[in-house]
Amino acid sequence: MLHNETRKLLIDAWNKTHNAKEVAECFSVNTSTVYRLEKRMRETGSVETRVSQRGRKPALSQADIQNIDQLIQAQPDITIHEIREELKLQVSDETVRKAVLKLGYVYKKKSLHASEQERPRCQGQKGGMEKAYTAGRYK
Repeated sequence: MLHNETRKLLIDAWNKTHNAKEVAECFSVNTSTVYRLEKRMRETGSVETRVSQRGRKPALSQADIQNIDQLIQAQPDITIHEIREELKLQVSDETVRKAVLKLGYVYKKKSLHASEQERPRCQGQKGGMEKAYTAGRYK
């Protein structure tokens, strides 16, 4: 891959000589590279590398991410699945979860409320909610 400065020098040499073979030998590239860069210069006016078109495109737009942020601020206890359904996003729950984490939000475990902490199960005592196992059946 040629650096942007080398690309500009190659085009300058092409404009002076119009001899692709000579320019290609001088810059140690193939003649098709010279023609390709000349064509790009003619069509776009630039021969710089196009870095914005590389890689995988994001599944969520900036507007989607802003909508997710506003929805979380309005309803802090909303789930990932509910966010996806509310905004009618055509992505997976995992994609929404990653967007939520990028926004700086974290999951918080549900803590036991005062009334739930008093139940025998929560205190480590055996309560009436457990079932006894006898002869292969639950009672």
